[in-house]
Amino acid sequence: MSFCFIRTYENHNCLQIEFKYTKNHIEIDLLSIRDLKESLETTFKRIALNLRKRFENLSIDETDINLLDKENQIVSLETKNIDAWKESYTFRIKDQEFKVVLNLPSVKKLNLTKVLIAGMPAFVKCEFEGDELTQKIIEDKSIFKWYLSNTVYDPVDLIEQESDKKPKKLSINMDTITWSLIDQGVSKQMIYLNESCENRLIKVECYPKDGQREGIAVETVSVSPVLKQIDKDKLPMTQRHMQTKNLLDSNSIRVVTYNVLANCYSDTSLAKTDLYPYCPLEYLDFKYRKILLINEIKHYNADIIFLQECETEFLEGDLRIAMPDYTSKSKVKGERTKEGEAILFRSDRFKFIESFDIGLSQELQINPIFSRLWENISKDPEKKKFIADRGTILQVAQIESLENPGHHLLLANTHLFFHPEADFIRLLQSIVAIKYIEELKLKIQRKNPDIKKLGVLFAGDFNSDPPSQAFQYIFSKQIPISLMKNEDKDFISECDGHLAHSLDLGVYADFPFTNCIGTFEGILDYVFFENDFFELTKVVPLPSIEKVKENTALPSVYVPSDHLALVFD
Repeated sequence: MSFCFIRTYENHNCLQIEFKYTKNHIEIDLLSIRDLKESLETTFKRIALNLRKRFENLSIDETDINLLDKENQIVSLETKNIDAWKESYTFRIKDQEFKVVLNLPSVKKLNLTKVLIAGMPAFVKCEFEGDELTQKIIEDKSIFKWYLSNTVYDPVDLIEQESDKKPKKLSINMDTITWSLIDQGVSKQMIYLNESCENRLIKVECYPKDGQREGIAVETVSVSPVLKQIDKDKLPMTQRHMQTKNLLDSNSIRVVTYNVLANCYSDTSLAKTDLYPYCPLEYLDFKYRKILLINEIKHYNADIIFLQECETEFLEGDLRIAMPDYTSKSKVKGERTKEGEAILFRSDRFKFIESFDIGLSQELQINPIFSRLWENISKDPEKKKFIADRGTILQVAQIESLENPGHHLLLANTHLFFHPEADFIRLLQSIVAIKYIEELKLKIQRKNPDIKKLGVLFAGDFNSDPPSQAFQYIFSKQIPISLMKNEDKDFISECDGHLAHSLDLGVYADFPFTNCIGTFEGILDYVFFENDFFELTKVVPLPSIEKVKENTALPSVYVPSDHLALVFD
């Protein structure tokens, strides 16, 4: 018996009917999209019409088409599609019968990493048919097989692949390639490519399964051979990874904060010609950088990771595959901005409780705590509009320790406004962020008296060095009036007292720099921690200045961002 494949799309209120009909030894694929609420009678009329169009002189109408249930009883023609089509029913057209297969596990998209480098991770993004839950089930059950071409091809250089260009493909007859299986496994969407993979092609096959049924396998082949392995001794993160080989025990946590340089910024004329002219375009390309980013972040073996300038596609499409042991939460800056903040934490150590994300400009305008401050700012229409238009966000996630129930963490993540002359703007943003965190902590504790501990970690790219107004406010708990310009002091008039905060935050900032580009280097990134709840026990050293500047500045062939990751135990 042949098959009739039915796929329902409830979000679009339709279903797809697909089968092969044969007449006079001619087999033709028939596909019909019908409304879920349409009757079988109407659906059969349309199928009969399509068959008459495809086969000349075929005498057929809806009376020649039936759907039979498992007891071989005809399903009423008045039945709606959504209720009619069931697994293992029989679809009959004249003397031809088709077994109904409902929502067979199916691969919608299968894409292999565009840039493959020996010694680095390679992974496939796989999208399955079905709703979110169905896709997750299939993803967890499907088999992935990884192959290496037996043919060794000429070495290729990494070429520029700008966003508006199609990747260059090799002129290879795929039918002539023979393959060797190098790895396989359930849900194995990522492997590490060893040195033997250099100058060879990679193929991945996906066998979609839902635990009981297996769908049609789909394959994808790399667009170019695997690049030569990068000398690990030249990678600054190699020495850092030596200090983060192992996961920490239940008494400690490892925290990472990292501005990963979003693709929406690096793939611009400004970035290529003005900001990073020293970085060859092929190494500025995110398809290259993201491989190094994933390799670096993954091997820090962190418990909690704060990311800035993190695009949803990178988080959901890349990091989620490479780091399946983590739960991730993200907040983009707005509809016009692709990037935002992301927090990842180990799923075996923490459980997610709730998110409390805000826009800092919006919070400044609506929170009664800041009413006098906003009233003062509103006296200057130009300043008011500039501040109101900033899209800076504060991402906040509450998590609970699985090892120590009742011990909660409030994780706050931000990326303050970047302009070098905007120290006061960043002070305002810091005030809003800190006062919001302070107030939120008290609310959570009052609402949940069973919480034994609630400690704050506040991390991000603050675009502020230690002497800045923003840093001094966060660290000293007071608005640093002495550091402010006279014209800015009026905005704080009569409200600076109640804008002081009570969070006793420690921080480590003894670095030469955390951001290094050709025209600037400085300390901009921090992890502030509540002294009552945390004790800093280890700082994973940054690469030396000499190491970073071997290739002028950041990013480079060996460092995938213009910032360095900070790693603390």
